[in-house]
Amino acid sequence: MQESHLDRKKEFIELLSHHRDSLYRFCLHVIWDKNSAEDVLQEAILSAYKNFGDFAPGTNFKAWLFSFLINKIFDSNKRLKKELQQANSSQGDIVEHLEKEEAYISILENPSVFFERTDDRIKSALLALKPTERMVFLLRSVEGFTYKEIAQFLGLPIGTVMSHLSRSRARLRELLADYAREMGFVR
Repeated sequence: MQESHLDRKKEFIELLSHHRDSLYRFCLHVIWDKNSAEDVLQEAILSAYKNFGDFAPGTNFKAWLFSFLINKIFDSNKRLKKELQQANSSQGDIVEHLEKEEAYISILENPSVFFERTDDRIKSALLALKPTERMVFLLRSVEGFTYKEIAQFLGLPIGTVMSHLSRSRARLRELLADYAREMGFVR
């Protein structure tokens, strides 16, 4: 019995090792506080490990892990709401720009570059999104999950996921137009 427990632990660790960076990156970009993100991720991994017996071999382990992470992020939602309120109170008037669409596409052409260049303005733009919109945006645009997978994670209809994604993209187009021009993403 002890050996099977060790085998399960090794299997979980092996499967987890392929996705830990992705889980951490997502968590960090939703929560934006390194210590809190690490705490939430640790809680999610522990919860997934405790429930590893429920994982169906041959199914999408990454998606299974993300469902635990998203639940833990929702558990810490009070903190996210406080950050959102602070970000919203610091937002000024947004100047309209004709290049908004081009700016948005240029910034998000390569998500890893987008997050490497993350400064306070990008952080504020993402925090200005509603928490669910932010999660949908990151799960789809950065992590590459399908609409169906995201709908399952969040317990939402696919149409609602698509609507959240559309709203988040439109909002980011508005908020990041000046930034894109200043950083040279657009002419």
